[in-house]
Amino acid sequence: MRAVVVSIGRELARGLSLDTHSRDIARALSALGINVVRHVTLDDDAAAIAEGLRDAAADADVIVASGGLGPTQDDCTRFGLAEAMGEELVENSEAMAHLETFAKARGRRVRGANRVQALLPASARALPNPVGTAVGIEANLGEARLFCIPGVPVEMHTMFDEQVLPQLADSPDARVMVVRTVRTFGLFESVVAERLPDLMTPGRHPHVGTAVHSGLIDIHIYASGNRDEAEALVAADVATVRKRLGTAVFGEGHTGLEEAVAALLAERGATVALAESCTGGLVAATLVNVPGMSDFFVEGVVAYANASKVRALGVDERLIADHGAVSEPVARAMAEGVRVRAGADVALGITGVAGPGGGTVEKPVGTVWMALADASGTEAARHLLMGDRAQIRLRAAYYALNMLRLWLMEGPQR
Repeated sequence: MRAVVVSIGRELARGLSLDTHSRDIARALSALGINVVRHVTLDDDAAAIAEGLRDAAADADVIVASGGLGPTQDDCTRFGLAEAMGEELVENSEAMAHLETFAKARGRRVRGANRVQALLPASARALPNPVGTAVGIEANLGEARLFCIPGVPVEMHTMFDEQVLPQLADSPDARVMVVRTVRTFGLFESVVAERLPDLMTPGRHPHVGTAVHSGLIDIHIYASGNRDEAEALVAADVATVRKRLGTAVFGEGHTGLEEAVAALLAERGATVALAESCTGGLVAATLVNVPGMSDFFVEGVVAYANASKVRALGVDERLIADHGAVSEPVARAMAEGVRVRAGADVALGITGVAGPGGGTVEKPVGTVWMALADASGTEAARHLLMGDRAQIRLRAAYYALNMLRLWLMEGPQR
């Protein structure tokens, strides 16, 4: 079974808002074993919607469209659908009854503008909306089964989960798709591909693919069919990926580096402190996203100016004068200083050139030094990171968290 996911809205078409509905809908359809072949974004224009829906119907068995069912003049989905179906819009009794019940419960009458929400193509069916005024629309467009649902997030998710998915799950063509994601950090994508060539062969089942973002590499493994068989196939590939990628694997699903670090801190009963310069507290902010981090994260110091590094962390002024603030000796001194200050088991020091200015031939933009100090000594690493200022800072934070994660897993690497 093939599906096309359609998002309708001028703000989406022009990039003013991020379309997350398509992602959520596609994930849920894929979990049913439905092959999502396209995502389409359409403007609030009846003719464009009609053309987009006709094109989708020629390519899919199922269409799920979100948005454009409100009462204002720029809500054109019902008009585009009627044009695509070649039918007149008529007042649907179920939709009107819903509007009246919704308004009465709030001590109001159905306003003129809202009455348009009761108009559906003559052969279409209304989908109940328990949390809003816009009923959904279920219809047949050619050979395709079409569901139009509201774009308001709570209404979209409620209607999709309660009205659309159950119908598709009951389809005689429905299968399951099992998806697991193995999360990694510290390897280049090319290295991952070299270690998993047989798993990533085109046309192989299960399908194994990668997605890269800010240095993180997610390995997505998909198998469809009978649930038990699909789960067994995916589990076997997950075990292979973990074995071949080793300590680069830090979790599965939506687990973040910070959650992996938090679990290891709890396992070892260790405390950590942070001294940040170029990351500006981003490592600390990421860590404290994890509930219960107060048991392990003792203190964070953002020593952005050189004077702060000296005053708050005890960095020797001569180190900065001789080597510069972005250097191995200063990163080491930052980590050692904050560890003593906080009385923590382990500490990180991070200093770098985030850009867009400030780089030199010796220390180009993206140069980041980080150090990890514990009771036995200090280790340091230099990274040359790519991207704009925000990307460099985020990647530096990830490298710092990964440095801490590996220490917690393996102990000092000195």
